[in-house]
Amino acid sequence: MADWRNVGNWHWKERNCLGWAKTYLKKQLTGVAASGSGIDASVTSVGSVTGDVDLNVRKGRLLAIYDVEVKLEWTAQRGDDKLTGKITIPEVAHDTDAYVYEVTASKASAETLALRDFVRTQLTPQISKKLEQFTEDLKRENGSEMIIADDKPAEEAAAAAAADTQLAKDFKEGRSGAEVAVAQTQGATFGTVEVSQTPEFMCAAENLYATLTDPQRVAVWTRAPAEIKPEAGTKFRLFNGHIEGEILALVPGKRIEETWRVATWPAGHYSRVTIELEQLSNATRLSLKQSGVPLNEEDATKANWERYYWNSIKGSFG
Repeated sequence: MADWRNVGNWHWKERNCLGWAKTYLKKQLTGVAASGSGIDASVTSVGSVTGDVDLNVRKGRLLAIYDVEVKLEWTAQRGDDKLTGKITIPEVAHDTDAYVYEVTASKASAETLALRDFVRTQLTPQISKKLEQFTEDLKRENGSEMIIADDKPAEEAAAAAAADTQLAKDFKEGRSGAEVAVAQTQGATFGTVEVSQTPEFMCAAENLYATLTDPQRVAVWTRAPAEIKPEAGTKFRLFNGHIEGEILALVPGKRIEETWRVATWPAGHYSRVTIELEQLSNATRLSLKQSGVPLNEEDATKANWERYYWNSIKGSFG
């Protein structure tokens, strides 16, 4: 019998897990300790956890998207010398395990310098070990009610995910999949055309808008860090700089206007992209209009919107 809550896990589902994350990190990180060279150091408390922690499910795939700042307090002691201080981790995020630790001490002296350095070199790696389990624990403890098993073979899902990953990898490295001649001369004269597409997505317009503009969501379907901010007048770089431009205007949930170029296009040339989102009864229609596409890039541009944007978004979120 089909489950009426979310047949086939098709529709976008999202759960805010920041409250859970605060409790989890306080429990996991308080008491983390390291000893050596006569020094004992430990995390005494978790001062704050701020940011976003969300679980999303699309077509049977549970995705953890988070980016938080964590502040800790620590103590270290060697004999009669004792020192306290704070550790700030500016970014604990779903797309990185290379954490930056900002370690400060309550006082600075020759006697306590070794204690602070011990915290930096020996205590922080123990914190990193605890953070390694965050994603899996987040999914396990919060995702059971979000996923509804479907009848698709695991092999089919794995093959689709592998194909999407390879497509994204090719695009990031500049392999467009189309053999075209590109004018590289500064100031060259060339013809341009307009590209139009109207894909549909089985989600709400506001969710699709966020998927196109929110850096955490963009990083999911591009499979790479995304330099983008949902603010007019800001520049963006996707696919390791292969795509870049500037956001010109935004109407949340409805419209995106931006300049847009591929790195291999003639130097300094940008196309103009307008994306309109129309909420239908059970889907969202995206209308893309792109003017200023170099004539000999028309076919590649059409194919790449479909393969590396629309198909990758659907493969990641539905």
